[in-house]
Amino acid sequence: MDKFEMISSKYIDYIREATDEIHNQEFEKSYKAILNAINLNPSAPEPHNLLGIWYEVKNNNDLARKHYRAAYALDPTYKPASENLERVCTFSVSKRKQFSFGEEMLEEQE
Repeated sequence: MDKFEMISSKYIDYIREATDEIHNQEFEKSYKAILNAINLNPSAPEPHNLLGIWYEVKNNNDLARKHYRAAYALDPTYKPASENLERVCTFSVSKRKQFSFGEEMLEEQE
């Protein structure tokens, strides 16, 4: 395994950990995993999307939108970010809290 593969593997581990911890409502652990993922790959949309979810769960929609927009700017084809951004920008209660984690990417890595 070369250095790039090790970083990619660790990055996926951090994304998976952050997603699991958010699901388990372990928000401080998820925050640390998200920051570790950003440190490994700052130009990837996934950790910014997760950070948007983190802020939205904490009822900080301004920072949630900021990170969803960052994820979308990094990759306009990354559907979870556009779905989350659309949801957080709407006022429809029925759409709230239907987060798009991007778990399809994790399943592809298995």
